[in-house]
Amino acid sequence: MALGGYADKVAWVDLTTGKTEYKPIPEEDKLKYVGARGLGVKFVYDNGPKVDALSPDNILCFMNGPLTGSEANMSGRLAIVTKSPLTGTVTDSHQGGWSAARLRWAGFDGLVFKGKADKPTYAYIHDGQVELLDASEVWGKGVHDTVKHFKDKYGEKDLTVITIGPAGENLVKFAAWINENDRASGRGGTGCVGGSKNLKAVVHKAVKKIVKG
Repeated sequence: MALGGYADKVAWVDLTTGKTEYKPIPEEDKLKYVGARGLGVKFVYDNGPKVDALSPDNILCFMNGPLTGSEANMSGRLAIVTKSPLTGTVTDSHQGGWSAARLRWAGFDGLVFKGKADKPTYAYIHDGQVELLDASEVWGKGVHDTVKHFKDKYGEKDLTVITIGPAGENLVKFAAWINENDRASGRGGTGCVGGSKNLKAVVHKAVKKIVKG
């Protein structure tokens, strides 16, 4: 029997080629790993334990769970999962705010980034699709200025911006991803991995649409 709650859609984004594949989650994986941290860690493990954390081969996962975007209490955490440049092991670092819910309302259980863009890039997620766009205007800017830029561009309503600052761009090994509510995924250097991929920000535009089981 299919499990409820899932969008059953993960975007696998190749920053090197600019191509995105949209894949369902196998039912067996839904049962074994549930979502968010569980699925993210599985993806990183399957990608290979010997991968250099700052190489294009490392993957960077933004994951939510089957209750995310529902009315369930304490269900709104986003898990950012990757191989850590700080420890050399898998790390999962979580943030609150609206990041996870809006990703789900945009139609996704997760985003998985691999490769390296040839210039500063951001991912714009809306209406069930991922666009890779030029982030040169905000490269070098801090988190607050970057968030303001995207709010001015896309409107503040129904918008989440998750971004790195100069620390991530300069590969500081404990750099974080931070959203518009100053909620940080602060463990393991996930922001450093974003910088190594020239990925400046992940921007979601999605109206509230409560998930049902």
